[in-house]
Amino acid sequence: MELFTEIFPIQLKSLPKFSTYSIATITSENKDKVGRKLQYQLQKNFSGHWYWDRVNKCLITDSPQQEAKFNDFIALLWQSKDDIFKNSLQSIVPNDKISPSHQGIADFVAHGLLADINPNIREILKKFIQNKGKYTITYECEKYGYVVNNHPSVSISLKSRLDYKETLKDYLSKIENKNEILGLHVTDITKPDFQSAMTITSIIGRLGENNNRQRLLSYSISDKMRRIITEANDQELIVETNNIYHYVVNALKIRVYNQDYERLKISEKLQITSDKRIEFLIPIIELIKKTNLVGNAYASSRHQHLFLTQDKLNYSPKLLFANNHQDNKNVFNSVKKFGVYKPSQNQKIRIGILNTVPNLNLDDLRSNIRKNLGKEGLGYELNLAGEENIHSLSRFNLESAIKRLKERKPNIILAIIKGKIEGKNNERTLYEEFKHLTLKNDIPSQVIRPITINNQFALKNILLGILAKTGTIPYILAHPLKYADFVIGLDVSRQKKRALSGTINSAAMARIYFNNGELLRYSIRDAMLEGEIIPSHILQDMFPVKEFSNKTIIIHRDGRLPLQEKESLLAWGKDINATFYFVEIIKNGNPRLYAREDSKTKNAPKGSIFKLSETEALLVSSDFSANMGTPRPLKIRTYPPFPLESALHSVLSLTLLHYGSERPPRLPVTTYYADKISTLASRGLRPQATDGSVPFWL
Repeated sequence: MELFTEIFPIQLKSLPKFSTYSIATITSENKDKVGRKLQYQLQKNFSGHWYWDRVNKCLITDSPQQEAKFNDFIALLWQSKDDIFKNSLQSIVPNDKISPSHQGIADFVAHGLLADINPNIREILKKFIQNKGKYTITYECEKYGYVVNNHPSVSISLKSRLDYKETLKDYLSKIENKNEILGLHVTDITKPDFQSAMTITSIIGRLGENNNRQRLLSYSISDKMRRIITEANDQELIVETNNIYHYVVNALKIRVYNQDYERLKISEKLQITSDKRIEFLIPIIELIKKTNLVGNAYASSRHQHLFLTQDKLNYSPKLLFANNHQDNKNVFNSVKKFGVYKPSQNQKIRIGILNTVPNLNLDDLRSNIRKNLGKEGLGYELNLAGEENIHSLSRFNLESAIKRLKERKPNIILAIIKGKIEGKNNERTLYEEFKHLTLKNDIPSQVIRPITINNQFALKNILLGILAKTGTIPYILAHPLKYADFVIGLDVSRQKKRALSGTINSAAMARIYFNNGELLRYSIRDAMLEGEIIPSHILQDMFPVKEFSNKTIIIHRDGRLPLQEKESLLAWGKDINATFYFVEIIKNGNPRLYAREDSKTKNAPKGSIFKLSETEALLVSSDFSANMGTPRPLKIRTYPPFPLESALHSVLSLTLLHYGSERPPRLPVTTYYADKISTLASRGLRPQATDGSVPFWL
């Protein structure tokens, strides 16, 4: 079996001659921001290609210009509406002492030279458009720069998207509560080449109110956008996207994400199988190869030293159940066969039921819970603590029902949820309201969608969740990590102030696991954060001397680890004689790996690894069946002296321990749902206790 990637080495001999320029800015903090914006302006106003090298902090171009032209150009930028040039940019000067970095070259090719053939690529992809009535499925080609084994390279990937045919205005005309558009993803119809979607974060008001029309027209906008704003009715809504940008609804189209399917009444699977994905990519790759800018994709047959499998890591998928039984098969069946690793203290579970769909028959659900968890199953003593039916959804009715159930002392409340809370200004979903109220009352809860009531796979996940939230540890790793005492998922979330700089309602959260995967506790701390950096005193509070002195601790960070955070933990480790190792887990936007066997393309198996360097690798962390699409790898980054192989092993091992899913997810339990958990926590949806051992996030 051969492994190969969507990454291609750049043919350095085919590249044009580069010229580099330094920029002088008033403060060094703004240099990258100025450089990126300057790159766009230079590309728009001069010939050739321009790109900002974020590593060596210089501009790269294949079309050098005289310094006098730059001086005139800068003078114009100082007069523009973008204050960053006026307040920061001083000069652009040639600098032949700086060479482009490997990353800079890779980015220049991906976003500069190869951008010339984007129209041809779009023409190729038009053949694959699928018309589905009220929406269309289209495809786009994503190209990014990578450095592989110190060589500039380019990834060439396919991304599917689902676009609603109607405008946001059309959709608004069909719904009663305008707040239902909050959270939808939209695109600017005046920028068809700009494919990134934005999230609607608030409703500003009407176009004809408070000089809104004049304000929007004062922006630097295209003629098409100006015409849309001018011709729009005074009653049209203005929305804010990404907490920054203001748009009249006529200018926006809906981009449909998975979480939007229910409210838009769409049922669609966008997963593309490996063989079909390669079929779509082949004509694009052939077109790109005609430029002579890239060679053949990295493959284990040509670059064996860059590819690893799980066997090289000594990874074992075996889990430990009751009485030292080990198994690596279906976890729920193993739990039933061998028993749970550590049951709750009294093996009693009092269950309350809250049903927002009163006409739904729950007899099968009750029967399945008794059959699997009760005396004839795992041996728990089950009692119904009461059942509440809500016929009219409102915050008052929901809170009253939970209050009545609480009086009956349930260990957990199961909620059958469908629909939204009534009320014009309620921005929380019913799920969020329910979670907020149960967490506030210190009651574990499990949400069940009506559509999954009779789904056996979903039922197993529900039952595992009930066990974990009521004090049971269903299973742990059969082989603890030998190189660490603890593995900790660390994340921070923040919410921006309205109309003010700074942040509020910030929450830092740590999920602390022993090296066998058993949860020690979670810790949540509030802080006023500027940026996503956890202050030293909070980190020290999360990792007290008593527990972490003389220990080896692996930190799993969802996304990039800020340097200041890393330095704070290293300093604290020195004080308490603890060793901290750091692993960044980047989940989005990574190029895929594939397998080829008997001339057929298929999914790369779980544990397939492509090394970008001695500190970075792409890891296939999930095991997809062929018809489920192509798995998206994680990018794993570590810092010396912690070996990359150990970092990969820790991530792969902890994917096995998510009790809310019988099928192991692609993320380790340390960072699974990290962004969602911390965001909910920053909005007040979290337990009353800042430290606890119940995994409320399942």
